[in-house]
Amino acid sequence: MDENCSSIRADLLQRLQSLTQHAATDDTLPLPDLANQLTELANHMRLASRNAALPPAPRAATCDTAMDTGPRGAVQGAPTDAAAFPGQQPSKKQRRAPREFDFSRYRTRFVALELMYVGWSFQGFARQDNTENTIEGVLFSALRKVKLVPEAAATPISDLNYSRCGRTDRGVSALGQVVALRLRSSARVDEPEAPLELEYDYPRLVNKALPPEVRVLGWAPVPAEFNARFCAQYREYKYFIVQQRLQPSPPPPPLPPAHSEAKTASAATLQPGGDNGAISTHAVEGSGEAQGGPSAEPLPGPVPDPEPNLDPDSVSDLDPGTSCCSFLLDIDAMRAAAAHFVGEHDFRNFCKPDVATVRSFRRRILSFTINPVSTSTADKAHQVFAMTVRGTAFLWHQVRCMAAVLLMVGRGQERPEIVSKLLDVETTPRKPQYSMAPEEPLLLYACGFSSLRFRRSTPAMDGTMGDVAGLMHRHLIGAALTAACHSRLTKDDRCTEDVAAARSGVGGSAPHIPLERRQTEPSVEERMARRGLPWPPEPRQPGRGEGTGGADEEGEDDAMME
Repeated sequence: MDENCSSIRADLLQRLQSLTQHAATDDTLPLPDLANQLTELANHMRLASRNAALPPAPRAATCDTAMDTGPRGAVQGAPTDAAAFPGQQPSKKQRRAPREFDFSRYRTRFVALELMYVGWSFQGFARQDNTENTIEGVLFSALRKVKLVPEAAATPISDLNYSRCGRTDRGVSALGQVVALRLRSSARVDEPEAPLELEYDYPRLVNKALPPEVRVLGWAPVPAEFNARFCAQYREYKYFIVQQRLQPSPPPPPLPPAHSEAKTASAATLQPGGDNGAISTHAVEGSGEAQGGPSAEPLPGPVPDPEPNLDPDSVSDLDPGTSCCSFLLDIDAMRAAAAHFVGEHDFRNFCKPDVATVRSFRRRILSFTINPVSTSTADKAHQVFAMTVRGTAFLWHQVRCMAAVLLMVGRGQERPEIVSKLLDVETTPRKPQYSMAPEEPLLLYACGFSSLRFRRSTPAMDGTMGDVAGLMHRHLIGAALTAACHSRLTKDDRCTEDVAAARSGVGGSAPHIPLERRQTEPSVEERMARRGLPWPPEPRQPGRGEGTGGADEEGEDDAMME
């Protein structure tokens, strides 16, 4: 065997090795393309083998010609050492320049994806122009990287029939978020639709390009008329709170008087005195609620300030140091208050009103429970509870507003009946100023659809379970670390008096002002009049889809972008 044919043999073997490595590392490589490229390579090998028996001079020319002919059926982006056209001299180091992926060669499939994400480090779910650090931002970046959707410049997202079930806010997490869109299929345009068993394992492909905090759990084929937002029959949220099991030393303050009694009651009625044992360790009021100091009586009626300055976050009902809602809570009182939410009500006093898009503030709550969470804990002095609410749809920040009021009830600052009073918009047409509960404990737990069964593969789920276990271990270690610090500090005799003072509210914390005595925001009617809009607005046509209570306004689900 002369030197020239030895070089051809080495080149053929190198091409075979490159093709094998490419097929092993690229799960998106279609089987028909792989078969075509292997067939082409086999033909080159047979041709080189036949030419080995020819005289030396013709054999060398023929072998060169064989190597000059590149694989015409090569997959785009697959590595190859052969030249692209006959007549060109090959080179061992030569590589074909990558060409743009041709999506027109493949069919598409309309699918629903089930997503899980821990949203603490993201700027919300919806994509934004000024940052890529959103759930949708990293999702579409991953879809483009694995060539399941074209680049944004070639195909706008609107052309993918994209829809989402919920629009969670900054810091909010999800376990059952659902989106729908068109993705590239494994079948070519000239082939019939691929059977589900032979379709791409979409979760496995996309998860390789996603950060560990975001995972695709499953996929399902859906009909062309499916819309993840309008076809949802319910959304279920969980809001996690911490019950402090240790009995604090100071006695609880009395429950606030009823609204009729408050008109004649003095500020002295807020002095500490025992009653039912459901007490608050901290209650900090913002300057916007108690004009002129803690003892000043707020003026009734709407706040004269313009609407943009009425951000509920400017009014603090929780100490910033207790953002995880850790108190000695009266869980039974909270359950009694939560029962008032069930049914169809006007929730304008339990949301951030968005009069520009919302047509109605009536929503239907299907269930509301408060139960302990069975989980490993590093601190026996605390118990985690989950407030689980299921409804057909939710208003902007509705869940966090409901959680905030329930926490006031649990701390003994409000009676359970305050919920029914705030739901009665005839007697309470204006929302009292109060801050929402923090966003980190909120989880979009599930989105319900009547006929949607997600497909999950064992390899994809094994990888996801490992990623979730890693995140869980990280947070368990963090909980154990902070619990050790807390235990050490509580046993330190040198800071016992300071800790007791902090628990009793001494050191700058203002007394709780009952919701019925607080300043109020403008009513919905006043907001609409300010914008020159009629109220009630003109009714819309019935919404699309099969959902029994699908969203009627864009971004109405709890936790919209701030």
